[in-house]
Amino acid sequence: MDWFLIALAAPFLWALVNMADKYLVTNYSGEKKSSGALVLFSSLIGIVAAALIGVFTTGTFAISALDKILLVITGILSICYIVLYLKALETEEISAVITWTLMIPVFGYLLSFLFLGETLAHKELLGSSIIFLGAVVLSIDFTHVGLLFKKRIALLMVGTCLMYATNGVIFKFVASADSFWVSSFWEYVGLAFGGIFIFLFFGSYRRDFVRNIRTSGGFIFFINVISEFSTIAGNLLTSYAILIAPIALVYMVGAFQPLIVFIFTGLSTKFWPKLVTEDFSRKALIPKLIALVVMLVGSAVLFL
Repeated sequence: MDWFLIALAAPFLWALVNMADKYLVTNYSGEKKSSGALVLFSSLIGIVAAALIGVFTTGTFAISALDKILLVITGILSICYIVLYLKALETEEISAVITWTLMIPVFGYLLSFLFLGETLAHKELLGSSIIFLGAVVLSIDFTHVGLLFKKRIALLMVGTCLMYATNGVIFKFVASADSFWVSSFWEYVGLAFGGIFIFLFFGSYRRDFVRNIRTSGGFIFFINVISEFSTIAGNLLTSYAILIAPIALVYMVGAFQPLIVFIFTGLSTKFWPKLVTEDFSRKALIPKLIALVVMLVGSAVLFL
């Protein structure tokens, strides 16, 4: 099961990126905790990725115009879900944000059923429903007197997961194992176009980006470069895996990511509190554990 090992490497890389994102949003995004600089770092790195792929890949212009357009759209969608994801990180704990990514396989199932002809069995529908239930539990803040449904994070992360799943379906529809690098080239061209558009027409994002470059200099640039190339590596691994295995199966491997993030944040809170800290009191911890267990049970129902 080579696809499984390929897909499993991505959540480890992304969990490290999630930690870096939360650290940067918390410490280097100004008083308003704006994520504009990180959005531009994430998107403009597409210029570098596309250039590197273009140098070492032949036939990048050999695919049809429609395929190019669809792949560029996937890059633009990447910018959109990055914006939503970072907005969620501005005010929410990282474990609460990342656990919502378990919704991606649900959307992956639905979209692949509608557009790629993948069928849904009864147990798959049941598993998807259980995952959704766990996500609802996760969106409730039990630390307040009375229950508080976090509508903002729910909307942001549902949008993130839907766009991410759409990306995978479009990529698999267009690409093949033989055209993987060509397809990835056009995807990162779209990512770069999106970043350039934001830089030119979104003044607050541009100012945040320039301010971070001026005030944080080499350190934040180094962290962002390492983080973005780790993201690219994880994305490429996942994109390749969905070409040789069903989309939903690959996305379900991503269910390990919230668990990895949960472990990382626990270790950080205990040993490196200046990096990332979270509320691990019993009142805050127990609902998170319940939500994780419920969503993993849903994942097990889907595939066992």
